[in-house]
Amino acid sequence: MPVKPSQSLSKAPPQSISKTGLYIRRLVLLIGIGCVIAGIALSVKPTIIRLQKANNLFAPEEIVYNFTHMPEIFRTKELPAASHPHIFPNGPALTLPESFEAFGKTINTQEWLQETKTTGLLVAQDGRIVFEQYYLGNQADNAHISWSLAKSFISALIGIAIQEGKIESVHDPVDEYAPLLKGTGYEGVSLKNVLQMSSGIRFNEDYDDPNSDIVQLARRAALFDSFNDYAKQLVNEKEPGTYRRYTSFDTQVLAMVLQGATGESVTDYMSKKLWQPFGAEHSAWWIVDASGMEMGFGGLNATLRDFAKLGQLYLDHGMLNGKPIVPDAWISASLSMDSAHLLPGLNGSADSSIGYGYQWWIPDSPQRDYFAQGIYSQYIFVSPMTNTVIVKTSADPNYGSDESKRTVQHVEMFRAIATAARKLPLAN
Repeated sequence: MPVKPSQSLSKAPPQSISKTGLYIRRLVLLIGIGCVIAGIALSVKPTIIRLQKANNLFAPEEIVYNFTHMPEIFRTKELPAASHPHIFPNGPALTLPESFEAFGKTINTQEWLQETKTTGLLVAQDGRIVFEQYYLGNQADNAHISWSLAKSFISALIGIAIQEGKIESVHDPVDEYAPLLKGTGYEGVSLKNVLQMSSGIRFNEDYDDPNSDIVQLARRAALFDSFNDYAKQLVNEKEPGTYRRYTSFDTQVLAMVLQGATGESVTDYMSKKLWQPFGAEHSAWWIVDASGMEMGFGGLNATLRDFAKLGQLYLDHGMLNGKPIVPDAWISASLSMDSAHLLPGLNGSADSSIGYGYQWWIPDSPQRDYFAQGIYSQYIFVSPMTNTVIVKTSADPNYGSDESKRTVQHVEMFRAIATAARKLPLAN
């Protein structure tokens, strides 16, 4: 701790101490302080380096590298590639549409991909890869951070746990499976309300506010502090099940429920019930805190092909090669909007005009599209009408300039791509 000028250094030395003696004492004190500081610096150097990297995570000149190298910055757990990977067959090559329409304007597709710093784009039509391209140094076998796109993976795992009887019902209170939530704003809140981002919890999701809840959670990732303990400071703002407010910590609660209900880490349970069964081609990594708890609200790093497998599973009613992996009933429930505050469109009971299910976004359209989304433009887009899955990873530095508008622009691009893909020859 630095000594203030108004304190001891500004005071006259006692008469019994000579100037030479005072200088020696000061020198010894400074040497001692220096040794302590040096010792502390050595012990905390990895943390300082990590904090520096985390602080520059979204810097325009570093964002692409960071998004494709997150395990170098944060502590992680590995999801090993499947012992019997499912390899998407190749289909006829798709030429991307030259442009698409959004908000009454024509947008050039290639310019939009460049503007949003696209690092990868994959299109699977009829279960075949018809387009796959990587940009800005990203590669097919490189794991990319997904941010909130990971929420849809957590939802799938909840559905599997319910089918197995490890969770009895979506109507159960979350603190029944995660006792740490007792005494917090989540006590008594149903699993269903949390799945639908309708917990009623007061939570600030503003990434531009350095004091917001979501930024404080991000700091915990850098410092390896407990994610789960953050629940202790969260309180109710609205009656659960009446208002939809996007709250990332709701998904962390789902991860806590999974861990409590299954007796396993999210990583281990996901490996056995999803990653291995659906044939992950590559290893993936969850960001974790010091206790090994996964950052369920946005810490999954994986490849485009393996992100696409979740979209393909949902498109195929949870089946792969005739084997059920995610319950079809769960997929149907996940995509149904059974209350007014979940429906698309502007209303006073939601903070977004895009509809929402069990951790999936559902836009207002007759196409029955739905998508998983992460900040800085990460997407799994599923188009049942065209039997198409599209995955996009990005490092969009301008994402926060108008988040809602950019989301709609992406949806319109994906619809144009899906329409073009539908015109390709059908699989035999």
